[in-house]
Amino acid sequence: MTRPIYNLEIKAFHCSVELWLNGIIVFSHFEEKGSVWVDWPVNQFILENGFQNYEVRILPYRDQITLSKKVEVEFGIHAIEAITENERIEVLERNVINIDNKESLPVYVHKGTFFAEVPYVLEGWKNSLDLSKEDKKNIFKELSEWNLRLLNVYKTSNLELYNKVYKEREYEFDKSNFIQPVPNSTDVFHSKFKDLIAVPDDLYKVEFFANNKLVSFQLLYELPGFTYKPKVENNNSLGISLILFFHRKKKGLPLEIIR
Repeated sequence: MTRPIYNLEIKAFHCSVELWLNGIIVFSHFEEKGSVWVDWPVNQFILENGFQNYEVRILPYRDQITLSKKVEVEFGIHAIEAITENERIEVLERNVINIDNKESLPVYVHKGTFFAEVPYVLEGWKNSLDLSKEDKKNIFKELSEWNLRLLNVYKTSNLELYNKVYKEREYEFDKSNFIQPVPNSTDVFHSKFKDLIAVPDDLYKVEFFANNKLVSFQLLYELPGFTYKPKVENNNSLGISLILFFHRKKKGLPLEIIR
């Protein structure tokens, strides 16, 4: 297999789940009383060949304090050939995660490593600064400014600024997923984005990822990033949730979007 796309495979019942790779939350499912079964591609979080660290965090439903005795979770990892998808390798066979004393646990974490062999090298956040050493208030302020900046991008359909802020993220996403880059068009903006408003900053928490080299805002039960809601909710309005991770390349430089 020359162009592998790695997938985390999760099958879960009677619980909420989060999937983490290399210290980054990449997927979550918090639907009330729901089940989930997905294959989640993660190449953009694999920067180069080598061992990758994964975690499956199994949590109770929002209205419960501990796990239900009915919890059932299966987890596995596989790779498929990017273009043809007719070749598949089981990296970690999907198996049941055994959880003892479920009803006494507020959370259960299943973790391990797997070896990924990829034909690319991404710079990503490998040489980025440790953001936990900075003043958290300043980081909050900077993320708040980014929140308003991106809101303006979507409200005004500013394609030039869109391309500028997402340039590195899109380059590494395409490279890691073996996609031939094509220029963006105004199709990236929906006509119903015009009357968006930002969720108040005080609802967010600042969260760090990837050994503190990535940072973002995060709402409870949501993936990191920004959420914009329509000013008036009706059939002609549409909200948007942006999954975002920021890093700082060097001291004195602003935060930039990298995922």
